[in-house]
Amino acid sequence: MKEIRSKLNILKTRIVLILALLICVIKPIPAQESEETKIPFILFIPAAYNGSWLDAQTVHRAAGGIGFMLGEQDLPFDQIERRFLGMAVYEPLFFTQTPHPDVPKQLHQISAMFDGRLNRHQLLFIFSSASDKPVSGGFHTFRLGAGWGYEVIRRPQASLILGALAGISDFDTMMGVPSLVLPLPLIRLNVDTQWFTSSFEFITGLNFSFTLAPKERIRLTGDMRWENFDSLSSLDCEFAIWYRLFSSDSQMGDFAGFGLGFKNEVADFDLSQKKTFQLQKMSVFAAIDLSFIQMQGGWIFNSAYKLDEEKSGDPGSGFYFSIMGMIPIINRQ
Repeated sequence: MKEIRSKLNILKTRIVLILALLICVIKPIPAQESEETKIPFILFIPAAYNGSWLDAQTVHRAAGGIGFMLGEQDLPFDQIERRFLGMAVYEPLFFTQTPHPDVPKQLHQISAMFDGRLNRHQLLFIFSSASDKPVSGGFHTFRLGAGWGYEVIRRPQASLILGALAGISDFDTMMGVPSLVLPLPLIRLNVDTQWFTSSFEFITGLNFSFTLAPKERIRLTGDMRWENFDSLSSLDCEFAIWYRLFSSDSQMGDFAGFGLGFKNEVADFDLSQKKTFQLQKMSVFAAIDLSFIQMQGGWIFNSAYKLDEEKSGDPGSGFYFSIMGMIPIINRQ
């Protein structure tokens, strides 16, 4: 589950990341197949809603899509033979007030990915577009990537994959690099021990997640993603302390709990007029996690708009509520 969680950070949508993590713990539905042909497979529909009610703005954000998982998910790293994950998600964002004269009230994010493992080989394909006119707004409004990696360290509690990724986009507009194709490193490190689990990735940016005391009923989790490298305010992060209602080895399973935390949420968009727009929110929250559904609510104490990396407005403080879940279509194990 830790590795799947890190994979989904690539898509720049934290909602999708959480959904994919939750799917791994859903109880399987018995399949009407022989043992020889039975392969673990999950086909699911992720869905989510996030609403923020601020002093000078109300923001509604929804998400929906489809995804699948094929192969064993919870295995020691050195026992992974094949594992495939695919997902496509559409996520519109609506403002009730125009955040800036150059920014429309409705923005869109479309993302898709395929992540495959064959023994020690890693295959990765990603697509992401966040804009007022995704894809149709110009070459700079979307990114394509394809990569390959090889697992140079393969142990029960540690895995290190190194490789390369070819990115396709208008990098001159985004990064000042006059090229449509840019080679990027692919680095993926996972650690799983009794008291500490973590996942580090460098693909389209820096991604790091960890859990302290993952087998205990009280645990600390953290997720961090940094892609723009412009300032610490653009660091998308979430930290929480959790209390699980049941221990990991109980008959009920480790499926339910509640937590308290802090997060800095950043939404980036490449506008069709070749401007960048960012909505940033800092908040404290309480959450209820029931594995297949998670609800979260809290107080946003700081927020800001940024246009071309310069602060262009302050929508104020307020509260937010989000609910995230999934609908399993096929769950075979």
